[in-house]
Amino acid sequence: MGTTIQEINSVVNRYIHAIHTQNEAEFKSLWCGADTDTMISVTNVYQGIEKIYTDFIIGAIQKAYTDIKLIADEPPEIHLLDNQTAIVIFKYHTECIKREDGSTFGISGMETQVMKCIDGQWKLCHIHYSM
Repeated sequence: MGTTIQEINSVVNRYIHAIHTQNEAEFKSLWCGADTDTMISVTNVYQGIEKIYTDFIIGAIQKAYTDIKLIADEPPEIHLLDNQTAIVIFKYHTECIKREDGSTFGISGMETQVMKCIDGQWKLCHIHYSM
């Protein structure tokens, strides 16, 4: 189980890094790649990896900020539902620079991630964050 927890933590850390870099290949590689992959933000639902990347990462984050850092405020809680499904919960905050005027901005809240183990690799299939 220790290895599984480490693998899941690695996905969380890579996700946090991908939010900062907004690198398309890095971000998309973390997801299952199914039409059912879902990201729920404070105000919107994004379905499918193309919509998640194009509409959320590019259309929302990159459009609003020149820089964003997603910071986990404490180690994630990991709940293994079975050997192929996990729920991850963590408190977060962001540190952002607004594109429009260079001012700082941030939010804080809770994030829930659902992961599946596919072909021995943990992948995101659902994220929901709230303030």
